[in-house]
Amino acid sequence: MNGKRFALVAGLALLGSLAVGDQADAAYAYSTVLTINSGTGGGAIVNNTAPGGISTYTLANGTQLQFQNVAASPFITGAPLTPNIANVGIVPASATPSSFSVTYTDVITITNPTPGGSTGTFTVTGTLTATNVALSGGQFSGTTSNTFSSPLTPGATITVDGGTFTLFVSSSPDVGYATPTIGSPVTSVSAGSLSANLTSTNVVPEPASVIMVGLGLVGVVGFGLRRRAA
Repeated sequence: MNGKRFALVAGLALLGSLAVGDQADAAYAYSTVLTINSGTGGGAIVNNTAPGGISTYTLANGTQLQFQNVAASPFITGAPLTPNIANVGIVPASATPSSFSVTYTDVITITNPTPGGSTGTFTVTGTLTATNVALSGGQFSGTTSNTFSSPLTPGATITVDGGTFTLFVSSSPDVGYATPTIGSPVTSVSAGSLSANLTSTNVVPEPASVIMVGLGLVGVVGFGLRRRAA
């Protein structure tokens, strides 16, 4: 193989390593399971821990609070991320205004999906309150608020296969809470969400990216040897 071909192989291998490296950065994923622990207002609790499952708190008049788990979702590691850790919906079913609150626990799992990859978890707790939610004349009304009751500080970290992940939520009311449109279920575009700040460092690349980098280096070294031989 002549020098020009070595240069071409080296260039292609290095480009491939960069492309696969970007994919490796996106290899980790997060998913969540939210459990409703208790509630005021005499509602019935039904928890669904399946990926994408919907847990509900339903009052006797049919008014319902919904939380939806986040199924496995990839993210770019090494950069701050504000992941959605649960979808939220409030669906009133009565003209009589209802006010209630629920406490919940949300377990966030970080997963390295490569063969033999491990997982790590964060646990967030909070209280969501609905005030004077009602359905009257086809119109929905009411307000909601959320407070994370056990805030995680920036020092709360987990390690997954050498990568360090840090999660932060605020104890200030409604920080990290996107208010849903009253009357919209969690599956609609007007659903609300709970969110947190996630950062990661020292994430180990996938074996495929290491191989591609190795091929790139082999090409470069080979090119250098050919030039010396010439």
